[in-house]
Amino acid sequence: MSFTSDHLIDQIIEGRKTASTEWLHRQGEIDEWDSAIQVGTIYTVCDSQRVQRCIIRVTSIRLCQWHSIPEWLWRGETNATPEEFQADHIDFFENPGNDFEFIGYEFELMSVCEA
Repeated sequence: MSFTSDHLIDQIIEGRKTASTEWLHRQGEIDEWDSAIQVGTIYTVCDSQRVQRCIIRVTSIRLCQWHSIPEWLWRGETNATPEEFQADHIDFFENPGNDFEFIGYEFELMSVCEA
């Protein structure tokens, strides 16, 4: 599994980031670094250099709406408010409207990979 920046992986390792998002229509896309997100599945998280950084386990997946960001998601994304979450994700989701739906998922850090 990969994330959009290595900074996000650092937040996971620090124990601050416990949730993330995915486009609804991209869920299920598979390549050599990413696969469909499934509850209970354990993923190796790689950084931008494809170095294994940590192991996470997905604990929940939920359908979310842009106009109503749930607290578990904005807090798990290290944001202080739902509005801050929206500001952080507006470019990622390409300026979504209020009816925009996306996937939110929670995970737990299982271990940190040795360098």
